[in-house]
Amino acid sequence: MSWALGKAGTVTHTLVAARGDLPPVTVTFNAQPTLLSARAAREAAQAVFREGGPKVTERAGDAFSAAIIRWNILSWTGIGDGPDTPVDPTHDVEQLDDAGKPIGVELGTISAFLAESRLVDAADREYVLPWVLADMEKNGWSPSLDGTSSRATQVQDTVSSPATQESSVDATTTTDAPPAPTTKRSRRRKPAKASGG
Repeated sequence: MSWALGKAGTVTHTLVAARGDLPPVTVTFNAQPTLLSARAAREAAQAVFREGGPKVTERAGDAFSAAIIRWNILSWTGIGDGPDTPVDPTHDVEQLDDAGKPIGVELGTISAFLAESRLVDAADREYVLPWVLADMEKNGWSPSLDGTSSRATQVQDTVSSPATQESSVDATTTTDAPPAPTTKRSRRRKPAKASGG
């Protein structure tokens, strides 16, 4: 069996269907996530795991998906400040002082996109999750919680919630094990042999 290559080019997904006079929201992505985006996604998920806290797996999955989406959006339609004022996708821009030191970040329109949970959920469902599952299937990898969308593990025959330990006692153990002996036994030292004898 040989390694299965991904697709080059672009893919376009409809994230929100047209409604009345409103056009559909479509987004064009790289056909598969770039190496830059995969690295950024892993780092984002690992940072959440290091931070810990409630729902860490779900938050790490969200961070992974957001990074994949952020770095693979190429263009979109149906997004703007109004019906007749479309906006293009733009990345955040770091603001520097006269000495070249960072003093802030001017948020781009992709950050505004990522603040819209319905758009992110649709992009995750249409772009990130199919890529993760297809890549695992064609290259024989098993699903992993680390660095994947949390929904990637919620497929049939896959546990969708972490195991919880009700008790620290093994279910088959009914009595305590006898204590290990702790008495100190010293060996008698043998006298050293005289050299040359």
